[in-house]
Amino acid sequence: MTGLAATSRGTETVAANIANVMTPGYARREMSLSAQSLGGQSGGVRIDGVNRIVNTALLSEARLSYAARSGSSDLAAFFNMVENAVGLPGETSAISTALTQFETALIDAASRPDEDLRLLKVVEAAESLTDRLQQASRTVQDARTAADISIDTQITALQSGLEKVAKLNKQIAGFSSSGQDISSLHDERQAVIDSISDIVPLRVVSRDAGRVSVFTAEGAVLLDGLTPAQLSFTPAGQFTADMTLGTAGVGGIVFNGDEISGSGLRLFEGGSLSAAFAIRDSHAPQIQAELDSLAYDIYHRFADPATDPSLAPGQPGLFTDAGTIAAPLPSLGFAARISINATVTPAGGDIWRLRAGINAAGPGPVGDASLLDGMSRALKAVHALPPGGHLSGRHDASGFFAKLESQIAGRRISAEADATLHETRAVSLSERLMADGVDTDSEMQRLLQYEQAYAANARVIQAIDEMMNTILRV
Repeated sequence: MTGLAATSRGTETVAANIANVMTPGYARREMSLSAQSLGGQSGGVRIDGVNRIVNTALLSEARLSYAARSGSSDLAAFFNMVENAVGLPGETSAISTALTQFETALIDAASRPDEDLRLLKVVEAAESLTDRLQQASRTVQDARTAADISIDTQITALQSGLEKVAKLNKQIAGFSSSGQDISSLHDERQAVIDSISDIVPLRVVSRDAGRVSVFTAEGAVLLDGLTPAQLSFTPAGQFTADMTLGTAGVGGIVFNGDEISGSGLRLFEGGSLSAAFAIRDSHAPQIQAELDSLAYDIYHRFADPATDPSLAPGQPGLFTDAGTIAAPLPSLGFAARISINATVTPAGGDIWRLRAGINAAGPGPVGDASLLDGMSRALKAVHALPPGGHLSGRHDASGFFAKLESQIAGRRISAEADATLHETRAVSLSERLMADGVDTDSEMQRLLQYEQAYAANARVIQAIDEMMNTILRV
């Protein structure tokens, strides 16, 4: 009879394994048996229990790889988005293409400075160039806003997950002493921990009574015992270029009552949470500073009295800072504010000022192309950025544009290579976990073995029954 009970329990275990092959957090079950003795003689089999089969070392490495994959994927997506906004050389939407079109319009206007239509083309090309710079700047700040919102969402999810693990710890510890089967609670806890392992790389340590403690890979205690750490975050709302870490509203994580930011966030380094902070506080501000430097270079070239003699030192030329004089570098967010001088726009100014000078008293000779030629030479002039610039080297205007596009493309390629590496590792570890999990072929073989064992036990009982009947008839 013990054999029949064991095979029946084993069949139930196999059925549960097959039914939960795709259930998150489910660990394969195996029944543990031992010989049962009665009076020193063999007395059948004893069911010692049903064990969860989990490779804890492999599971830990897989969780770390999931966090690395999530963080690197987010960074790759960010750099890809920025590259799309800035463009690559030759692309229609690239800011370097807008500069080339502006240069072409200047050359074309210089060939016939008396034609207002050609001068208007210069204004339109200049406005297109400023629009591209402004759009790229908006893309960067929108990415910071999205990262800030993502941080808030992830902190909420992490706090909720830790509270669920703490609750399951308490339930597991309570039911363990009663001898009940708590495998399903272990499965649920594993699924919860897996669900937050993308946010922060986690280390899980087993404690007494079936409880676990949870730490970040860098050592921050998230859960030790039954009380989870308290994490919170206050989003800053819509970001602008002048909003940097430390300014009002731009903060870090409040961890057990203490705010941590900057270098302190290394305790949470490695997952999608740290990637969001890196985008908000490091990568996006760096790209914004480079865009500002690029915009300032264009502004500075046309604000030089050597280019336009009608200008006094310090006055804006063809380009302005939202209609005013630009502050020296670093001028935070200048790329979002660069605009055309209203004195040359058809709506509020005189188109002839492109030919005669921004501050010229009159239209001057209609065939004079010296200023337009000077503007073209200004774009070709090779120099370094003023102090405070974030693009190194000595270049002409197109050289600085090409340098920025090249740097962003390089970062995107590096981020995608890193994401591919972590994706490959995560997939490999996931496949190994699956191999250690439920294998339906193996489970079907075990089911056949249990059926054969059941049939053998049933045949023994039938033989005993026939023997007893024979003895009774005698």
